[in-house]
Amino acid sequence: MKVKDRLIFALDVLDIKTAIPLLNQLEGKVGLVKVNSLAAAYPEIVSLIQERKIEVWRDFKHHDIPGTVANFIKADVEDGLAMTTIHTLGGIKMMEYAVEAAKESNLKILGITILTSHNQESFNKEIGIPGSIQDKVINLATMAEKIGLHGIVASAKEAKMLRTNLKAETWIVTPGIKPVWAVKREDQARITTPYQAILDGADYLVVGSAIRTNENPGEAADKIVEEIEKAISERT
Repeated sequence: MKVKDRLIFALDVLDIKTAIPLLNQLEGKVGLVKVNSLAAAYPEIVSLIQERKIEVWRDFKHHDIPGTVANFIKADVEDGLAMTTIHTLGGIKMMEYAVEAAKESNLKILGITILTSHNQESFNKEIGIPGSIQDKVINLATMAEKIGLHGIVASAKEAKMLRTNLKAETWIVTPGIKPVWAVKREDQARITTPYQAILDGADYLVVGSAIRTNENPGEAADKIVEEIEKAISERT
């Protein structure tokens, strides 16, 4: 795997007109592009990304009855996606159906454990699940691994914990990554850098605004790849 393939660009824009210049500048710079709401509004964005020889992660986070999720996965396979996501809270049978639907393809299925929008209070009181978030994240992640999902989407803050509980071949994909040079000084204590996330055990990093809002998105991607490469060399 090339180092750049570990960098996933989150194409969080609202329309095709804004997306195309970014994709043109990032061709050959990133391994994958992640789309969610943009792909819902403009399904053609998938083929536009693929035309630039960049793989696609359509992040629709499937969560439904097993048969319906299997149909979603079949559609993901049909569209030639590299990655897709399902909610592990959908249960064992749902995850088994998803794995079965993708088994003759190159599609990689990632499991969502507990959304990072939840804190401990909302986790216990609003959705009514007892115990700690961390314990449930580990439980869901190890269950997903056993069933055959290729990896887990997790907060970078959970990467080290998950790496010690999962097999080396199970991917940890972490969103919310920002290099130090891309944030305001007063925000630096609250970020996870590409370097730190890789050191903590992440395999793939999702980066959005640090690339999207840069004057030169391609150059920003190159700098992040350099940071990833440095961390890999130190980790190994």
